[in-house]
Amino acid sequence: MKTLQFPMLNSSVWDSKIKSANVTGKERWIGFFFGPAGVILINGVIASYLNLFYTDVMKVGNLWHGMFLMVFPIFSKVVDAITNVIMGSLIDHTRSKQGKARPWILVALPLLVISSILLFTVPNASDTVKIIWIVVSFNVYYSVAYTCYYISHTMLVPLSTRNTRQRDGLAMLSNMAMCLIPGFVVAMLFPMIVLPTLGVDQSKWIRMIVVFSIILIPCIFMEYYFTRERISEESAGLAQPKEAVSITQQAKACVKSKYWIMIMVIMVVNQLCASFQNNSLVYYCNWVLGSYNDGITQTIVSAVGNAPLGFGILIMWPLVRKFGKQKVMVVGLAVDVLGSLLFLTNPTNLGVVLPALMVRAFGALPITYILIAMMADAMDHVEWKAGFRCDGFTTSGYSIIFTVCAGLAQGLFNLGMSRNGYVPPKADGTFVEQTAAVKSFFVFSYMGMYTIGCVIMLVIFWFYRVEKDMPQMKADITARHKAEAEAQGIEYVSPEEAARREQEENDRIAEENRIRELKERCEKKGLDFEAEEAKYQKKLAEQKAKQEAKAAKHKRK
Repeated sequence: MKTLQFPMLNSSVWDSKIKSANVTGKERWIGFFFGPAGVILINGVIASYLNLFYTDVMKVGNLWHGMFLMVFPIFSKVVDAITNVIMGSLIDHTRSKQGKARPWILVALPLLVISSILLFTVPNASDTVKIIWIVVSFNVYYSVAYTCYYISHTMLVPLSTRNTRQRDGLAMLSNMAMCLIPGFVVAMLFPMIVLPTLGVDQSKWIRMIVVFSIILIPCIFMEYYFTRERISEESAGLAQPKEAVSITQQAKACVKSKYWIMIMVIMVVNQLCASFQNNSLVYYCNWVLGSYNDGITQTIVSAVGNAPLGFGILIMWPLVRKFGKQKVMVVGLAVDVLGSLLFLTNPTNLGVVLPALMVRAFGALPITYILIAMMADAMDHVEWKAGFRCDGFTTSGYSIIFTVCAGLAQGLFNLGMSRNGYVPPKADGTFVEQTAAVKSFFVFSYMGMYTIGCVIMLVIFWFYRVEKDMPQMKADITARHKAEAEAQGIEYVSPEEAARREQEENDRIAEENRIRELKERCEKKGLDFEAEEAKYQKKLAEQKAKQEAKAAKHKRK
């Protein structure tokens, strides 16, 4: 495949606003939290309510005796799996001034806007026309538009920096956006305010998705301009940048890493169970715990289930720094299992369900915030063993897992509903009570599958010990890059060294400005510069002594 260069992005107009070698606050909050919010929001609505739109608004749940809504999501995700591999290869063969992933975020923008609207504009025509429209629009959105965005977006964390602490922080903030935005807006405000208004009126659903599509546009530009691919710049700085490694070579390298295999298995289990839970939430709240679109039950369930997420960002990384990612993950999953089992003791009683969801939510914090960072560690392990990065194949694999598991879960969930006798509301909004079999199926889909998955992940994570190799891995990778640069007769500057030099330069400039400002103040007020400088240095020495004493005390503890 030829190298893709995006020459139209060479203009400085398209340059990243992030210039620092260190990850900055703007990069974290604008690039990795608020920037992705538009896509996270619209995809959260689609992932959570498109199936409800198909079954309750378009009434296609019983087409082909219930097989259509089972077969077409699975078929579509097979197509999506193919496009994921293609997309990963395209990104790996991209060499542009703006990096290899960021340009594709811009490409995804118009595709996402158009395809998301097409999903809800299914014509009120024959069953054949409906089927064709649903299949085509679903595949354009998931297999083309969202694939283009999601793989590019997922690559940004591992491509942003080799500094594991900074990278872990980006992964946590990115995951927080992926959880808090759908958790607050999609799972709480939407069913409380929007869903009861939409009802089964298709025109209202269309207006809703148009509004969300408009919100998406400025958000994507924020993500593009406030992210930076520092690792891509390592190769770009060489006199002879490395040729892209083929997907086949990357696949062979990845399967030789036990940690890569383990993290991919965990991704499969987590995504499959989460997709079942996501698909069944609205049905469980409508038919088991509350009443249809009551605007209260799902909001309360989501509020309690998502309440610890904001608090989690404050406690996760202190815990990780003290105990390590693997230990925190194992303990979290154990707590998650306990909460899930408590839930299953009485899933129809709100007094039991809400405390159980709170316990489960605290246990789910590590899998929510740490998983992507652990995947990045596995990618470093592959690079350490193979001598080259496997971003394209790994990200494609992750995206394939994300999409195929979502399609498989949706298809099996829809088949289970049909086989158990689910009856959708009538056109006028009236409905009949569901059978005990249907309600039991919703409970198992919402929490039973998830509990089994947590046990499986707990066992795998018990043996996931890549962190102990990280110092040696980083040293070896840096030495390898340095040797490559020296072979080409150029100086290699690692991102950490670049950050150190930049910090030294910033400190030097800050000190010069401080002295200049102090001299100006002394001249203006008639003060003795030497005396004022001595006061400043004394105060600085006292602060430093306090900090050293505090650090020594902390070390003794």
